[in-house]
Amino acid sequence: MGEPVESVVETRPWVEPPLELLLKEVPLGVVHLDRTGRPLHSNPAAAAVLEGEAAYEVEQTLIQMCARAEGSEPVEAALSLGAMGEVRLLLSRAAYVDGYIAVLERNALPRMRAEVKVMRSLLAAATDANTPAVAAHRALSTLGMALAGSYLVLYEYDAATGGLRCLAQVGVPASHGAALEPQPVDQKRSLASRVFAQGTPLHVSSLARAFFPFERTLPDGERLSALALPVNAAGQRLGVIYVCGPRSLLTEGELKLVQGLSDSLGSLILHARKDAEIHQQRESMASLLDNLPDAVLELTGDGVVSRAAGNVAAMLATTGDRLIGRPLGTLLSKDDGKSLVESLRALGPRATVSRTVNMVRADGALVPCEVSAWVTPSPQRERVVRAIFRDISQRQALEQEVARARDHAIQRDRLAMIGQLSAGVAHEINNPLSFVKSNLTLINAVVGDLAAALDAAGKDAAPLQSRLRPLMDELTEMATESMVGVDRMASIVQSLKGMVRHRPDEHALFEPAAAVSQAVLFFAGAKHCQELIDVQVPMLPAVVGEVGEFSQVVLNLLDNAYDAIGGTGRIWVRGEERDQRVLISVRDSGKGIPEHVRPRLFEPFFTTKGVGKGTGLGLHISHGIVSKFGGELTFETGPSGTSFIISLPMAESPVAPQESPHG
Repeated sequence: MGEPVESVVETRPWVEPPLELLLKEVPLGVVHLDRTGRPLHSNPAAAAVLEGEAAYEVEQTLIQMCARAEGSEPVEAALSLGAMGEVRLLLSRAAYVDGYIAVLERNALPRMRAEVKVMRSLLAAATDANTPAVAAHRALSTLGMALAGSYLVLYEYDAATGGLRCLAQVGVPASHGAALEPQPVDQKRSLASRVFAQGTPLHVSSLARAFFPFERTLPDGERLSALALPVNAAGQRLGVIYVCGPRSLLTEGELKLVQGLSDSLGSLILHARKDAEIHQQRESMASLLDNLPDAVLELTGDGVVSRAAGNVAAMLATTGDRLIGRPLGTLLSKDDGKSLVESLRALGPRATVSRTVNMVRADGALVPCEVSAWVTPSPQRERVVRAIFRDISQRQALEQEVARARDHAIQRDRLAMIGQLSAGVAHEINNPLSFVKSNLTLINAVVGDLAAALDAAGKDAAPLQSRLRPLMDELTEMATESMVGVDRMASIVQSLKGMVRHRPDEHALFEPAAAVSQAVLFFAGAKHCQELIDVQVPMLPAVVGEVGEFSQVVLNLLDNAYDAIGGTGRIWVRGEERDQRVLISVRDSGKGIPEHVRPRLFEPFFTTKGVGKGTGLGLHISHGIVSKFGGELTFETGPSGTSFIISLPMAESPVAPQESPHG
């Protein structure tokens, strides 16, 4: 081994004072060599290598490098010196002094690898992390591996509390758990607080002798040192990075590593914060869209769903994901889909399409919707259409309910007016009817008296009896039939008067078969159509109601059936008992009821007959009478005719029976 370094390294200044001061501070070793490779001058960092255990190996390497140096091209070498780690040597010919200048860097490769690894971790954290805490933890974890034996804490300034809070930590032992607690920004309390307040890094070589009370309270302070650096980005002070470890571990190179990465960590946190804000805004927007009462669809230029949000699940009984990739036309009824897609294709940049369509649920049901669609510019300059579909089924139901209520009010006023008119008309008709009925009764009485007189005359009046008896019989029959008609007219007048008046006290038991037979007999006689009506109504259980009103219903159904066949078809009247109910049906052989008429069949004042041939009240009144009896009036229709079915519940308790108004 050659002579000790101390004997050959001169102490006189070998460079200008400013440069000498700089060389004393840098962590790199700098040596001035003569032409043979012998050290002439060195700075403190180089002297530490040349005076160490591997001095001979370093000197021999420098001599070999000087022998290989040619021209101004530098020569590089690397040595592995055991406990001293790896040393990188770079030698080149000196330009201002005779000989060579060599640069020695201890532990260069590990530090470079650590820097690269940490930077890669920071980059990965910046691109992958969704929150500042996740990004910071990834960076600190890698930095902690480079600073083995130390723990790291990243404090973030919390504007809400005005203090520092732990955003991420790596390796903090349980004995130092206080380092994870929030810290007020108090310059006298802790190292981290002072650094954040002043914005300059501070290093405490011994926690036990630190100025700050917080560090002095941490266990094992004699063997630990701490480093705190401000974390800045974009002109903002975001927090503090705090490193605590063995005093011997925080070398100058490691301090430089932490300091060099603090700004990168600040940029990372700021970037992650912005990403988190953007992510939160997107989540809020997505939540807002998903909670809209409407369905929102984004469509490509070809009308294919590219995104779905809002109330899709409730409206269409499916998820938004299942709609993506489907053509818009498949979500609408056939006619609406074709029409809307064509309109959207012709839609201009600032135009809007608004209309009512029927969307098709996953179960096939139709949902009436209002749609508004417009074209939205996209960064890729592709045609994007956004459409909002609003379910208006409830609104339509309410509108229909309002319309029904309005119609009901109008109809009630009409019926009230008719009731008033009916009362007046009934009064005017009842008086002549009373005279007619009295006269008919008188005629019957006179005929009876005449018959008695003829009988008393005996054989003397035989010629007269032979002439008068046929006339008297015919007169009696005509008077009897006229009396039935008068009674029916009186019953109709009473029904007209009571059309808008509920009379529960008139409900009693009656046998429907007899009432049906009497009604058919009366109707067939009036219309002279006995041969067109086929009646098969057996004896049936009694029902509760008003027999006159029931007969009015049967007569109305017979009249409608007669109009349906035009006087040339057939009418069937049937009765049966089924499931504790009595069913009376009136069927005709007509052409059936048109589909558009069916929904309005029981509405008042609705009629398909010509002017003067129908009031539109018959079925409405009949429906009301049957409902009042606790029954139902329904119909079945088709091309071969129509059947109206009266369904009444069988009587449960005995009530005084009523007689038919026609009997």
